[in-house]
Amino acid sequence: MSTERPTRTRIVETALEEIAKGGLATLSIGHLAKACEMSKSGLFAHFGGQEALQVAIIEAAIEHFRQQVVEPARQQSGTLARIDALATNWTGWLLREPVRPCPILQAAFEAPALTGQAAALARQARRGWTDWVERLAKLAIHEGGFAGSVNATRFAFQFEAIGVGCQSWAVIQGRDEARRLTMDSFAALIASARA
Repeated sequence: MSTERPTRTRIVETALEEIAKGGLATLSIGHLAKACEMSKSGLFAHFGGQEALQVAIIEAAIEHFRQQVVEPARQQSGTLARIDALATNWTGWLLREPVRPCPILQAAFEAPALTGQAAALARQARRGWTDWVERLAKLAIHEGGFAGSVNATRFAFQFEAIGVGCQSWAVIQGRDEARRLTMDSFAALIASARA
């Protein structure tokens, strides 16, 4: 039991690196076993199948995201400070070195090709994120930090669109200006919402 958790963690961390190269839907147990320098049966023993592997990878990505983006923002004092921190933290997450696809966005975009439980988890993670941004926007309106005319749903949509645009600009198009443009876009969105 003492070696199972570190081995499982190593497998999942390797899988997160591998999906950046070719996607989650196409990551096979055989390919991952080779990348981990394990036998297929050895890797299979840790997950029992493709669905459990996909779910474990998405859960690990969600946990990393929670630790690096969400929790530091929650530590901020005040709703507007939390929203600002989310914008900064998410930009840092999306553009961490080496620049690669966000595994949570990647899984959500690949959801139609994933197993049922993995697809549902990927979609739920994205929905939970935008729902939280929307709740923060509503709270900022209620507290008077955002104007009463702000549409919290539209704010969450635009917040999400900036992040997805950042991924396109940096990962797909390979443009260098992604960080500046992303931070400028978040700043403009937040400034336009302020009371």
